[in-house]
Amino acid sequence: MSSGLDGDLYLQGRGLLLAPGFFGMEGPAITSFNAPQPALIYPAATGQMLHRLALSATAVPPWTMEPPQIATALAALLGHTRSAVLVTIAQQPGCSNTQLAAMVGVTKASASEHATTLRRAGLIHTVRDRNRALHSPTHVGLDLLNTAYMRP
Repeated sequence: MSSGLDGDLYLQGRGLLLAPGFFGMEGPAITSFNAPQPALIYPAATGQMLHRLALSATAVPPWTMEPPQIATALAALLGHTRSAVLVTIAQQPGCSNTQLAAMVGVTKASASEHATTLRRAGLIHTVRDRNRALHSPTHVGLDLLNTAYMRP
């Protein structure tokens, strides 16, 4: 292994963090000193794949450009307001219902209802911070946005 570790690693209930390495990796490496758990870093891409990955990482997703344009297909699927809520959450991860309502131009109750529907569909996730609900997109929600904006 690239880490030079040769032997057994006993996790003792700590779990193992799997992390892709993008640059300078020829093989897997283990970092056993990480707290709270050791990590197995493995090469995620090499050569031409790495070049394409670097290019795509610098591209700005179309739904983050100003002003936000709601894709017709996405609006037809989710409805104009709900798709606007999803785009806003993707642009402002961690926004509260109050912030979401102000940005989309709906009532706080409407923003909360749309967020609940999106959360149940697996497009966003919500965490509680005292008396606020903070919304962020899931990978599925981001994939839906990216797919909707790639189509004419």
